[in-house]
Amino acid sequence: MHSEINSLAQMLDQAEALLRSYGQVRWAEWLTKDARLIRSLDGYGLEHLLSAYGGMGSLNDVVLQRSNGGVGVLLDVGDNERFDKLRSEIYDLARRLRTGEWQ
Repeated sequence: MHSEINSLAQMLDQAEALLRSYGQVRWAEWLTKDARLIRSLDGYGLEHLLSAYGGMGSLNDVVLQRSNGGVGVLLDVGDNERFDKLRSEIYDLARRLRTGEWQ
């Protein structure tokens, strides 16, 4: 089980780095907190993480974009695809860990 916990924490670190690189500080901090809790085997980390999914304004709604000096918005499709894959993998693993218990 610990390898899955470590995998989840590492994916959270990767997603957090992507979010920070696009100025998404709120969500980056959210994932940082959850990674810390999960690494310390605190089950609240899973609950808090999973609460970020679903509903308006959720982690599911995040699109990584940068402003083009007031001209428009720049999207890096590769980073968005990477983030979307991470987001899905994080959710799936967190759900499995929650339903399968920690211990």
